[in-house]
Amino acid sequence: MKIDGSNATRIASTHRDMRRKPLGIERVSGHICPQTGYWQLLGSAVSPVVNVKKGTILPFYQGQPVGWKLKEYDLSTGIDD
Repeated sequence: MKIDGSNATRIASTHRDMRRKPLGIERVSGHICPQTGYWQLLGSAVSPVVNVKKGTILPFYQGQPVGWKLKEYDLSTGIDD
């Protein structure tokens, strides 16, 4: 019986994808959200916080691309969200 690394790679990849992204990560409007949670607007006197679901596009603010920082996890979802 031949054993290769293809299964191990798939399992490790799946396990890695199920971990939450660290709080504090930053992304820009228009990019795919890597982690469901509460994202806070960066670099503004007004700091709106939005709940964004993993896999959706991070929103623009007042029609402009902005930076977002993951502030808090949405605990109503699973780990891989």
